[in-house]
Amino acid sequence: MKNKESVSPTIQDILALIPAYNPDKGMITLVEELAEHFLHIVIVDDGCGETFAPIFEKVSVFPQVVILRHEENKGKGRAIKTGFSYITDHYPDAAGVVTLDADGQHTVADTLKCCEKFLENPEGIVFGCRDFASDLQIPARSRFGNRLTSRLMKFFCDISLSDTQTGLRVHSMSYLPQLLEVEGERYEYEMNVIFYLKEANVPFTEVPIEVIYLNNNESSHFNPIVDSYKIYKVFFKFCISSFGSAILDYLLFMLMIALLGKYAAEGSFAHTYYIEISTVIARICSGLFNYNFNRKIFRSREGVVSSGSRYLLLWLVQMCISAMAVKGLVFLAGGLEWLIKPVVDTMLFFLSYKIQQLWVFRKK
Repeated sequence: MKNKESVSPTIQDILALIPAYNPDKGMITLVEELAEHFLHIVIVDDGCGETFAPIFEKVSVFPQVVILRHEENKGKGRAIKTGFSYITDHYPDAAGVVTLDADGQHTVADTLKCCEKFLENPEGIVFGCRDFASDLQIPARSRFGNRLTSRLMKFFCDISLSDTQTGLRVHSMSYLPQLLEVEGERYEYEMNVIFYLKEANVPFTEVPIEVIYLNNNESSHFNPIVDSYKIYKVFFKFCISSFGSAILDYLLFMLMIALLGKYAAEGSFAHTYYIEISTVIARICSGLFNYNFNRKIFRSREGVVSSGSRYLLLWLVQMCISAMAVKGLVFLAGGLEWLIKPVVDTMLFFLSYKIQQLWVFRKK
Protein backbone atom coordinates (compact mmCIF):
# COMPACT_ATOMS: atom_id res chain seq x y z
CA MET A 1 0.00 0.00 0.00
CA LYS A 2 1.13 3.51 -0.79
CA ASN A 3 1.34 6.35 1.65
CA LYS A 4 -2.00 7.91 0.77
CA GLU A 5 -0.96 11.31 2.17
CA SER A 6 1.91 11.76 -0.30
CA VAL A 7 0.82 9.83 -3.40
CA SER A 8 -2.52 9.80 -5.16
CA PRO A 9 -4.21 6.42 -4.54
CA THR A 10 -4.82 3.92 -7.33
CA ILE A 11 -6.98 0.84 -7.78
CA GLN A 12 -4.29 -1.20 -6.05
CA ASP A 13 -4.83 0.86 -2.90
CA ILE A 14 -8.41 -0.42 -2.71
CA LEU A 15 -9.26 -3.80 -1.18
CA ALA A 16 -12.10 -6.04 -2.31
CA LEU A 17 -14.43 -7.47 0.36
CA ILE A 18 -16.88 -10.30 -0.39
CA PRO A 19 -19.35 -11.43 2.30
CA ALA A 20 -20.26 -14.98 1.23
CA TYR A 21 -23.10 -17.21 2.34
CA ASN A 22 -23.59 -20.51 0.49
CA PRO A 23 -21.97 -19.24 -2.74
CA ASP A 24 -22.01 -21.18 -6.00
CA LYS A 25 -19.11 -21.74 -8.39
CA GLY A 26 -19.63 -18.27 -9.80
CA MET A 27 -17.64 -16.90 -6.88
CA ILE A 28 -14.58 -18.76 -8.16
CA THR A 29 -14.80 -16.96 -11.50
CA LEU A 30 -15.43 -13.66 -9.74
CA VAL A 31 -12.35 -14.00 -7.53
CA GLU A 32 -10.23 -15.11 -10.47
CA GLU A 33 -11.14 -11.94 -12.37
CA LEU A 34 -10.75 -9.70 -9.32
CA ALA A 35 -7.28 -11.12 -8.69
CA GLU A 36 -6.13 -9.56 -11.95
CA HIS A 37 -6.76 -6.07 -10.59
CA PHE A 38 -6.71 -6.14 -6.77
CA LEU A 39 -3.74 -6.85 -4.53
CA HIS A 40 -5.92 -7.90 -1.61
CA ILE A 41 -9.26 -9.72 -1.56
CA VAL A 42 -10.96 -10.49 1.74
CA ILE A 43 -13.70 -13.13 1.73
CA VAL A 44 -15.88 -13.79 4.76
CA ASP A 45 -17.29 -17.32 4.98
CA ASP A 46 -20.49 -16.61 6.88
CA GLY A 47 -21.02 -20.09 8.33
CA CYS A 48 -21.43 -21.89 5.02
CA GLY A 49 -20.44 -25.32 6.34
CA GLU A 50 -18.63 -28.27 4.83
CA THR A 51 -20.85 -28.47 1.75
CA PHE A 52 -19.31 -25.28 0.38
CA ALA A 53 -15.76 -25.96 1.55
CA PRO A 54 -14.55 -26.95 -1.96
CA ILE A 55 -15.49 -23.52 -3.32
CA PHE A 56 -13.55 -21.73 -0.60
CA GLU A 57 -10.61 -24.07 -1.11
CA LYS A 58 -10.43 -23.17 -4.80
CA VAL A 59 -10.43 -19.41 -4.17
CA SER A 60 -7.91 -19.75 -1.35
CA VAL A 61 -5.17 -20.69 -3.84
CA PHE A 62 -5.01 -17.09 -5.04
CA PRO A 63 -2.24 -15.29 -3.13
CA GLN A 64 -4.36 -12.13 -2.95
CA VAL A 65 -7.13 -13.92 -1.02
CA VAL A 66 -7.64 -13.98 2.74
CA ILE A 67 -10.59 -16.01 4.04
CA LEU A 68 -12.21 -15.16 7.36
CA ARG A 69 -14.71 -17.60 8.84
CA HIS A 70 -17.78 -17.53 11.03
CA GLU A 71 -18.53 -20.85 12.70
CA GLU A 72 -22.22 -20.21 12.16
CA ASN A 73 -24.27 -17.92 9.94
CA LYS A 74 -24.41 -14.45 11.50
CA GLY A 75 -25.84 -12.40 8.65
CA LYS A 76 -24.51 -10.16 5.90
CA GLY A 77 -24.12 -7.15 8.15
CA ARG A 78 -21.94 -9.04 10.61
CA ALA A 79 -19.89 -10.54 7.76
CA ILE A 80 -19.20 -7.05 6.39
CA LYS A 81 -18.21 -5.83 9.85
CA THR A 82 -15.85 -8.79 10.25
CA GLY A 83 -14.21 -7.83 6.97
CA PHE A 84 -14.04 -4.14 7.88
CA SER A 85 -12.46 -4.96 11.23
CA TYR A 86 -9.80 -7.16 9.64
CA ILE A 87 -9.01 -4.59 6.97
CA THR A 88 -8.80 -1.74 9.50
CA ASP A 89 -6.33 -3.73 11.60
CA HIS A 90 -4.17 -5.14 8.80
CA TYR A 91 -4.33 -2.50 6.03
CA PRO A 92 -4.60 0.91 7.74
CA ASP A 93 -2.88 2.65 4.81
CA ALA A 94 -5.43 1.48 2.24
CA ALA A 95 -7.47 4.12 0.43
CA GLY A 96 -10.76 2.27 0.52
CA VAL A 97 -12.74 -0.96 0.40
CA VAL A 98 -15.10 -2.12 -2.33
CA THR A 99 -17.80 -4.53 -1.19
CA LEU A 100 -19.50 -6.79 -3.71
CA ASP A 101 -21.83 -9.77 -3.53
CA ALA A 102 -20.67 -13.35 -4.00
CA ASP A 103 -23.63 -14.36 -6.16
CA GLY A 104 -22.28 -12.97 -9.44
CA GLN A 105 -24.57 -9.94 -9.69
CA HIS A 106 -21.64 -7.52 -9.87
CA THR A 107 -19.24 -7.61 -12.78
CA VAL A 108 -15.56 -6.84 -12.37
CA ALA A 109 -15.89 -4.16 -15.04
CA ASP A 110 -18.53 -2.36 -12.99
CA THR A 111 -16.47 -2.85 -9.85
CA LEU A 112 -13.52 -1.12 -11.52
CA LYS A 113 -15.79 1.69 -12.76
CA CYS A 114 -16.95 2.33 -9.20
CA CYS A 115 -13.39 2.26 -7.91
CA GLU A 116 -12.22 4.74 -10.54
CA LYS A 117 -15.04 7.06 -9.56
CA PHE A 118 -14.12 6.67 -5.90
CA LEU A 119 -10.53 7.71 -6.60
CA GLU A 120 -11.84 11.11 -7.71
CA ASN A 121 -12.96 11.70 -4.11
CA PRO A 122 -11.44 9.11 -1.71
CA GLU A 123 -13.32 10.58 1.25
CA GLY A 124 -16.78 9.74 -0.07
CA ILE A 125 -18.78 6.63 -0.91
CA VAL A 126 -19.65 5.31 -4.35
CA PHE A 127 -22.76 3.22 -4.99
CA GLY A 128 -23.05 0.94 -8.01
CA CYS A 129 -26.71 1.52 -8.85
CA ARG A 130 -28.99 -0.60 -11.00
CA ASP A 131 -31.52 1.03 -13.34
CA PHE A 132 -34.84 -0.06 -11.84
CA ALA A 133 -36.88 2.27 -13.99
CA SER A 134 -36.11 0.79 -17.40
CA ASP A 135 -34.39 -2.60 -16.97
CA LEU A 136 -37.13 -5.20 -17.36
CA GLN A 137 -34.93 -8.17 -16.51
CA ILE A 138 -34.91 -7.12 -12.87
CA PRO A 139 -37.39 -9.30 -10.89
CA ALA A 140 -40.60 -7.50 -10.01
CA ARG A 141 -40.09 -7.85 -6.26
CA SER A 142 -36.65 -6.24 -6.48
CA ARG A 143 -37.81 -3.45 -8.80
CA PHE A 144 -40.83 -2.57 -6.66
CA GLY A 145 -39.00 -2.82 -3.33
CA ASN A 146 -36.05 -0.69 -4.38
CA ARG A 147 -38.09 2.01 -6.09
CA LEU A 148 -40.43 2.26 -3.10
CA THR A 149 -37.52 2.44 -0.67
CA SER A 150 -35.81 5.13 -2.76
CA ARG A 151 -38.93 7.28 -2.73
CA LEU A 152 -39.42 6.86 1.01
CA MET A 153 -35.80 7.74 1.70
CA LYS A 154 -36.04 10.82 -0.48
CA PHE A 155 -39.10 12.12 1.33
CA PHE A 156 -38.44 11.06 4.91
CA CYS A 157 -34.63 11.33 5.00
CA ASP A 158 -33.74 13.75 2.20
CA ILE A 159 -31.48 11.06 0.70
CA SER A 160 -31.36 10.83 -3.08
CA LEU A 161 -30.23 7.31 -3.93
CA SER A 162 -31.72 5.32 -6.80
CA ASP A 163 -30.58 1.89 -5.56
CA THR A 164 -30.74 1.62 -1.78
CA GLN A 165 -29.99 -2.10 -1.59
CA THR A 166 -26.99 -2.40 -3.86
CA GLY A 167 -24.13 -4.43 -2.43
CA LEU A 168 -21.55 -2.82 -4.72
CA ARG A 169 -20.14 0.07 -2.71
CA VAL A 170 -16.73 1.67 -2.37
CA HIS A 171 -16.03 2.94 1.15
CA SER A 172 -13.32 5.29 2.32
CA MET A 173 -10.92 4.04 4.98
CA SER A 174 -11.39 7.37 6.78
CA TYR A 175 -14.77 6.36 8.22
CA LEU A 176 -14.42 2.56 8.22
CA PRO A 177 -13.85 2.31 12.01
CA GLN A 178 -17.11 4.18 12.62
CA LEU A 179 -19.04 1.74 10.44
CA LEU A 180 -18.12 -1.03 12.86
CA GLU A 181 -20.38 0.70 15.41
CA VAL A 182 -23.41 0.97 13.11
CA GLU A 183 -26.27 -1.25 14.25
CA GLY A 184 -27.45 -4.25 12.25
CA GLU A 185 -26.37 -7.83 11.68
CA ARG A 186 -28.22 -8.76 8.51
CA TYR A 187 -29.43 -6.84 5.45
CA GLU A 188 -30.62 -3.89 7.53
CA TYR A 189 -26.97 -3.04 8.24
CA GLU A 190 -26.40 -1.73 4.71
CA MET A 191 -29.47 0.50 5.07
CA ASN A 192 -28.28 1.77 8.45
CA VAL A 193 -24.89 2.59 6.91
CA ILE A 194 -26.63 4.89 4.44
CA PHE A 195 -28.31 6.76 7.29
CA TYR A 196 -25.07 7.02 9.23
CA LEU A 197 -23.08 8.35 6.27
CA LYS A 198 -25.82 10.86 5.48
CA GLU A 199 -25.71 12.06 9.09
CA ALA A 200 -21.90 12.32 8.86
CA ASN A 201 -22.18 14.42 5.67
CA VAL A 202 -20.19 11.90 3.63
CA PRO A 203 -20.70 12.72 -0.09
CA PHE A 204 -22.67 10.12 -2.10
CA THR A 205 -21.87 9.28 -5.71
CA GLU A 206 -23.77 6.90 -8.00
CA VAL A 207 -22.35 4.88 -10.89
CA PRO A 208 -24.78 3.06 -13.22
CA ILE A 209 -24.01 -0.65 -13.41
CA GLU A 210 -25.07 -3.68 -15.40
CA VAL A 211 -27.79 -5.86 -13.93
CA ILE A 212 -27.17 -9.59 -13.73
CA TYR A 213 -29.86 -11.85 -12.29
CA LEU A 214 -29.30 -15.58 -12.44
CA ASN A 215 -32.45 -17.75 -12.45
CA ASN A 216 -34.61 -14.78 -11.49
CA ASN A 217 -32.33 -14.04 -8.54
CA GLU A 218 -33.05 -17.39 -6.89
CA SER A 219 -29.59 -17.41 -5.30
CA SER A 220 -30.40 -14.35 -3.22
CA HIS A 221 -30.65 -14.96 0.52
CA PHE A 222 -32.75 -11.84 1.02
CA ASN A 223 -35.95 -12.74 2.89
CA PRO A 224 -38.64 -10.42 1.46
CA ILE A 225 -40.68 -10.47 4.68
CA VAL A 226 -38.21 -10.69 7.56
CA ASP A 227 -35.42 -8.63 6.03
CA SER A 228 -37.77 -6.04 4.49
CA TYR A 229 -39.23 -5.47 7.93
CA LYS A 230 -35.76 -4.93 9.36
CA ILE A 231 -35.02 -2.42 6.60
CA TYR A 232 -38.29 -0.49 6.69
CA LYS A 233 -38.50 -0.26 10.46
CA VAL A 234 -35.86 2.48 10.32
CA PHE A 235 -38.54 4.69 8.76
CA PHE A 236 -40.96 4.20 11.64
CA LYS A 237 -39.06 6.47 14.01
CA PHE A 238 -39.65 9.38 11.62
CA CYS A 239 -43.41 8.83 11.79
CA ILE A 240 -43.96 7.98 15.45
CA SER A 241 -43.59 11.55 16.65
CA SER A 242 -45.83 13.17 14.04
CA PHE A 243 -48.52 10.51 14.12
CA GLY A 244 -48.35 10.30 17.91
CA SER A 245 -48.75 14.04 18.27
CA ALA A 246 -51.50 13.99 15.63
CA ILE A 247 -53.43 11.40 17.65
CA LEU A 248 -52.92 13.43 20.82
CA ASP A 249 -53.99 16.58 18.99
CA TYR A 250 -57.09 14.89 17.58
CA LEU A 251 -58.19 13.41 20.91
CA LEU A 252 -57.73 16.70 22.75
CA PHE A 253 -59.49 18.55 19.92
CA MET A 254 -62.54 16.27 20.08
CA LEU A 255 -62.54 16.43 23.90
CA MET A 256 -62.61 20.24 23.83
CA ILE A 257 -65.29 20.21 21.14
CA ALA A 258 -67.43 18.00 23.37
CA LEU A 259 -66.82 20.08 26.50
CA LEU A 260 -67.44 23.44 24.85
CA GLY A 261 -70.47 22.11 23.05
CA LYS A 262 -71.94 20.90 26.33
CA TYR A 263 -70.99 23.63 28.77
CA ALA A 264 -70.41 26.82 26.74
CA ALA A 265 -73.38 29.18 26.75
CA GLU A 266 -74.96 29.74 23.35
CA GLY A 267 -73.70 32.97 21.81
CA SER A 268 -70.72 33.20 24.15
CA PHE A 269 -67.12 33.62 22.96
CA ALA A 270 -66.37 29.97 23.73
CA HIS A 271 -69.44 28.83 21.80
CA THR A 272 -68.76 31.07 18.80
CA TYR A 273 -65.09 30.19 18.51
CA TYR A 274 -65.23 26.63 19.82
CA ILE A 275 -63.21 25.25 16.87
CA GLU A 276 -60.45 27.84 17.22
CA ILE A 277 -60.22 27.39 21.00
CA SER A 278 -60.18 23.60 20.70
CA THR A 279 -57.50 23.77 18.01
CA VAL A 280 -55.23 26.04 20.09
CA ILE A 281 -55.44 23.96 23.26
CA ALA A 282 -54.92 20.68 21.42
CA ARG A 283 -52.07 22.07 19.36
CA ILE A 284 -50.21 23.50 22.37
CA CYS A 285 -50.18 20.13 24.12
CA SER A 286 -49.34 18.10 21.03
CA GLY A 287 -46.77 20.69 19.93
CA LEU A 288 -44.76 20.35 23.14
CA PHE A 289 -44.76 16.59 22.72
CA ASN A 290 -43.84 16.82 19.04
CA TYR A 291 -40.98 19.30 19.48
CA ASN A 292 -39.18 17.34 22.17
CA PHE A 293 -39.60 14.07 20.30
CA ASN A 294 -38.45 15.54 16.98
CA ARG A 295 -35.31 17.07 18.47
CA LYS A 296 -34.17 13.52 19.18
CA ILE A 297 -35.35 12.10 15.86
CA PHE A 298 -33.59 14.74 13.77
CA ARG A 299 -30.64 14.74 16.19
CA SER A 300 -30.63 18.49 16.37
CA ARG A 301 -27.36 19.86 17.74
CA GLU A 302 -28.71 23.38 18.06
CA GLY A 303 -29.95 24.82 21.31
CA VAL A 304 -33.62 25.03 22.21
CA VAL A 305 -33.69 28.78 21.50
CA SER A 306 -32.61 28.39 17.85
CA SER A 307 -34.59 25.35 16.81
CA GLY A 308 -37.39 26.16 19.26
CA SER A 309 -38.03 29.57 17.74
CA ARG A 310 -38.24 28.12 14.25
CA TYR A 311 -40.50 25.33 15.49
CA LEU A 312 -42.74 27.87 17.24
CA LEU A 313 -43.13 29.87 14.03
CA LEU A 314 -43.99 26.75 12.07
CA TRP A 315 -46.34 25.64 14.83
CA LEU A 316 -48.22 28.95 14.80
CA VAL A 317 -48.58 28.99 11.02
CA GLN A 318 -49.66 25.36 10.90
CA MET A 319 -52.15 25.90 13.72
CA CYS A 320 -53.73 28.88 11.95
CA ILE A 321 -53.97 27.03 8.66
CA SER A 322 -55.47 24.01 10.40
CA ALA A 323 -58.05 26.09 12.26
CA MET A 324 -59.09 28.10 9.19
CA ALA A 325 -59.23 25.09 6.92
CA VAL A 326 -61.22 22.99 9.38
CA LYS A 327 -63.64 25.84 10.14
CA GLY A 328 -64.19 26.59 6.46
CA LEU A 329 -64.74 22.95 5.50
CA VAL A 330 -67.01 22.33 8.50
CA PHE A 331 -69.09 25.32 7.44
CA LEU A 332 -69.37 24.02 3.88
CA ALA A 333 -70.13 20.46 5.00
CA GLY A 334 -72.48 21.47 7.79
CA GLY A 335 -70.51 19.54 10.43
CA LEU A 336 -68.31 16.43 10.18
CA GLU A 337 -65.57 17.83 12.42
CA TRP A 338 -64.52 14.26 13.26
CA LEU A 339 -63.70 13.57 9.61
CA ILE A 340 -62.46 16.94 8.37
CA LYS A 341 -59.92 17.47 11.16
CA PRO A 342 -57.78 14.33 10.45
CA VAL A 343 -57.93 14.88 6.68
CA VAL A 344 -56.64 18.45 6.97
CA ASP A 345 -53.94 17.56 9.48
CA THR A 346 -52.78 14.56 7.45
CA MET A 347 -52.03 16.84 4.52
CA LEU A 348 -50.31 19.32 6.81
CA PHE A 349 -48.25 16.47 8.31
CA PHE A 350 -46.34 15.84 5.09
CA LEU A 351 -45.65 19.52 4.56
CA SER A 352 -44.62 20.02 8.18
CA TYR A 353 -42.26 17.07 8.11
CA LYS A 354 -40.24 18.44 5.22
CA ILE A 355 -40.10 21.90 6.77
CA GLN A 356 -38.88 20.48 10.07
CA GLN A 357 -36.33 18.30 8.31
CA LEU A 358 -34.91 21.01 6.06
CA TRP A 359 -35.36 24.13 8.19
CA VAL A 360 -36.40 23.70 11.83
CA PHE A 361 -33.89 20.96 12.71
CA ARG A 362 -31.51 21.62 9.86
CA LYS A 363 -27.96 20.34 10.04
CA LYS A 364 -25.23 22.95 10.08
